[in-house]
Amino acid sequence: MAQYWLITTSPQNFEVSRNHNFSVEGFAKRSRNLVDQVGSGDKLVMYINRLKRFGAALEATGAPYYDAETKIWIEDDEMWPCRFPARPIVVLPEDQLLDVRRLLPSLGFISDRQRATNWGLAFHQSLRTIPQEDYELIESEMRKILAKEGPPPPVVEVKTEEQAKEVIMSLPSLESASLHDRIGEMLEAVGSRMEFNAFTRHKITPEHSEELDVAWLRERSPAMAIEVQVTGDIHAALRKLEQARQFNYPKVIIVIEESKLPELNRRIRFDNLRFWLDAWSIRAVLTLYTSGMSFLDLYDKLLESRYRERTEVDFIR
Repeated sequence: MAQYWLITTSPQNFEVSRNHNFSVEGFAKRSRNLVDQVGSGDKLVMYINRLKRFGAALEATGAPYYDAETKIWIEDDEMWPCRFPARPIVVLPEDQLLDVRRLLPSLGFISDRQRATNWGLAFHQSLRTIPQEDYELIESEMRKILAKEGPPPPVVEVKTEEQAKEVIMSLPSLESASLHDRIGEMLEAVGSRMEFNAFTRHKITPEHSEELDVAWLRERSPAMAIEVQVTGDIHAALRKLEQARQFNYPKVIIVIEESKLPELNRRIRFDNLRFWLDAWSIRAVLTLYTSGMSFLDLYDKLLESRYRERTEVDFIR
């Protein structure tokens, strides 16, 4: 089972890690026993002391090792030899780092006493475990920031479901290999852009064995459960959505191919889930992702009100 970790680092060493694409993280000799507990697949967030900000989320990609020969980080008297390989999951721009003070009331690894007196004590260790819910909250808040960076995806009008599939598989902004996972990526991105804490492969509750394809939360409160059913068993998807309803998700959605709509209607004809369930086509999800993200970018510009030094007006295209 994956573990979740907090790394505390300096601004200088964070930039060193950034320059190495966060491919390796290192710690002092005294942390060796702790570093040896990090396993491949574990997730980590990086907190930058002095700045009081989170800068990146990582995944460990291999076993820990000891290297006292290769100099990477800046301290003259410390090699940080206790290391493990990693890959970046989310990396924030230098001017968009996530202020920890926004999340202090919601982070479970900070005790009430620390919150009331000196919350910085919770970040004194260079490496410590944190609850999964805390990791997911921090990562999703980072994704909200990234969702507003860069241009929106191009608006593409399609007339058929097959055209929609082809466009989704060609979008350069998506990383996943399968249509199923790319649809999940799009819905996660839209949720983040709309200020939800959005996740793919998210457990219905922290203790639950079942994972939703996509979940949108308001901080920790359920908001929307989505199952993407482009292949596989509709019954299994409906069962997960029914469980999501039982655990207070007010909105449940299934994404299906249009040809499967008659089967879906047969299955829910006498099921109470029909009173809550919406079915979305693949084409509708593509429209939400492309046109919706473009609209949200324009909407932000519409609401923006601040003084800026300039010699010409902005022209919104």
